[in-house]
Amino acid sequence: MTKDPPNQPPSESEGPIGGLLRHSAIYSAAPILRQLIAIGMTRFYTGWLEESGYGVKEVVDLWLIAIQQLVGINILGAMMRFYFDHKGDEERARVISSCSLLVTASAWILCGSLALFSDSLAPLMLGHGEGTGVGGPELASILTVALLLIPFQMSSAAGFYYLMILKRSSAYTVIHTVKLLFEVGMNFWLIGGLGMGVRGFLLSMMAGEILASLGLTIWMLNRVRPRISWRILKPILVYALPLIPVGVCQFGLHQVDRRLILHFAEEGTGQAMAGIYGLGYKIGYLTTPILLGPFMQIWQPWIFSMRDPGERARLIARVSTYAVFAVAVASMGVIFFGREGVLILDGSGSGDFHDAYAIIPLIAGSYVFWGLYQAVQIPLFIAKRTMRLFGVNLIALITNVSLNAWLIPEYGVTGAAIATLATFTLLASLGLMASRSEAHVPFEMQRILGTLAWVVVAGIIASTLDARTIAGVWSFSEGIALKTAAMVLCTVLLITTVLRNDERTDAWAWMRARMGLGT
Repeated sequence: MTKDPPNQPPSESEGPIGGLLRHSAIYSAAPILRQLIAIGMTRFYTGWLEESGYGVKEVVDLWLIAIQQLVGINILGAMMRFYFDHKGDEERARVISSCSLLVTASAWILCGSLALFSDSLAPLMLGHGEGTGVGGPELASILTVALLLIPFQMSSAAGFYYLMILKRSSAYTVIHTVKLLFEVGMNFWLIGGLGMGVRGFLLSMMAGEILASLGLTIWMLNRVRPRISWRILKPILVYALPLIPVGVCQFGLHQVDRRLILHFAEEGTGQAMAGIYGLGYKIGYLTTPILLGPFMQIWQPWIFSMRDPGERARLIARVSTYAVFAVAVASMGVIFFGREGVLILDGSGSGDFHDAYAIIPLIAGSYVFWGLYQAVQIPLFIAKRTMRLFGVNLIALITNVSLNAWLIPEYGVTGAAIATLATFTLLASLGLMASRSEAHVPFEMQRILGTLAWVVVAGIIASTLDARTIAGVWSFSEGIALKTAAMVLCTVLLITTVLRNDERTDAWAWMRARMGLGT
């Protein structure tokens, strides 16, 4: 068996935060490309699928995430946590093999069983065919493909987690990128060329996942040898089992609003409303997978491998501030220019998706609060107090469903976005309180609250300027100029009021060095 490389600390010249930024930048390459392609493809999807088909696609995405949670995707997160608790290569190999085989087998058992009942489950999970939208028999076929896709997704996810554990950020990025480009090419063939609609979208994903899962699984099992050790799995399952309902709750927080829109919308409008909401949500969510996702991929194995509790607490506090700040700065462009994004991406040719612009500042602001939650939950993972996370997420989910049931009938997609913002604000607050009580990390609350305050101000200004432009108070070009000025002002004030002078100087020097501009 090939030995894994030892966990090397960052070099003194680079420092721990510099090393985190370097690996995060590498991990960001694939998500940036993925988001650019996703944004570009959205115009094709809205044209190819129209409102109803696009709405079905959004609901299918919902179930892909939900079932991954049920079959234990969080066990792979636990695999990362426990890998660093073991010293020897043999024990670490058993952790990887046992967790990977367990989640893949679980996925095949559950999804294979559900696929046998696709005809009965399709109306419950995907809704009924509406008008000229996607009909009932086609929905059953779509559900079958989606269910058979999930086991391949779980298998490739195990391989990608192993790459993250080994800090193989370059390999991770290359494989993700090749897989993405292959799936895009399949989309043009199956959806654009053959007109296969949502089913073609899923078959494109399946082709990419099959190839990725085969390659990654063969490589990984060749290194660690296929075997399941129940002695190794027992403490991992005790740690991970609360994370399964946590994952289900988080699925609900991110996705259940689409299903609730189908339920609470006026008859015959549910799929169209879900499509409008899905486009606005996609734009509002834009910065999260580009910044927060890649950062968490390297941050978790990095902080789990650190042994000094005092240094670990100091880094968690400081990095949490920086993570929320970075997401907030990146979100400014989305908050102010979400409406223009909708105008560009609406491929329907009739402006059917225009109303999506109203929810974008709300969704973008929500994910800044989500970034805070992601940062502050780390001490609970380190302390292995995952049950606390379940309580926090359950309260947030109950709140989310209640707010959606109240607000969607009255305010439509805007009501669902308001519910998301309120819920994520509550989630971040509860997570922060739980983490501080368990781990006593000295979070920098003044700077975190200052960052969040500027995000709220930006959202209010952007919504006001959009409303005035639509009302004809000023022209489109004047609105663009005013929003540009407001975005620059809010960003500058955010940077100058949250970061210290030395931090701004260090950040500028780090960026110049990475761009080869010298000091």
